[in-house]
Amino acid sequence: MIILSDSCPICNSKNIEVKTIEYDFPKIGKSILYVFKCNDCGYRTTEIIPLEEKPPVTLNIKVDSKEKFKIIVLKSPYAKIILKEIDLEILPGIESKFEIRAIDDLIMSIKERLESIKVLYIDEPEKYNKIIEKINYLNDVLENKKELTIIIEDEKGYSMIY
Repeated sequence: MIILSDSCPICNSKNIEVKTIEYDFPKIGKSILYVFKCNDCGYRTTEIIPLEEKPPVTLNIKVDSKEKFKIIVLKSPYAKIILKEIDLEILPGIESKFEIRAIDDLIMSIKERLESIKVLYIDEPEKYNKIIEKINYLNDVLENKKELTIIIEDEKGYSMIY
C-alpha cells in the first residue's frame, strides 16, 4: 500500500524524489510503478500497483522433493500464505509488496521471520515452544525430511507459479 508523503518516513527530510510511471508488466498487466527516494538518507522504496482486475486465485504447492525448491512463485501484496502442516497463516500487511521467490527461499524467509519473533514469547513457554516446533519442521522440509503444503490465496488474482 502506498502512503503518499511530502517527506521521508525515515529522516523526515523534504529532499525527496517521487516518480510514478505507467507500465505494462507481463502477467500482471497495466500498472503504476511508484518510486520514492530520499536524497538525504538514501531510503528508497518501490511499489507496483496493478490497474487491471483479475479473478481470485488459489495456488497449491506440495513440497515433497528438492526438485520443488526450484519452483518460482510471484506473490502479490494481497496474498495470504498458508503452511498447512504447521498450521501457520501469514496475512498480507501494510508493508506487503510483490515478491518473486523460489520455494526454498520462501520457506527460509518464513523460518527467519519465525526466528526473529520467537524472542517476543520467551516468557510464554507454550507459545515459544510452538514457534520452535514450526522452525524445526521448516528445517526438516529444507533438508527434504518432511513434506509441506503451501497454499497462496490471492483475492486480487495476481499471484502465480512460473
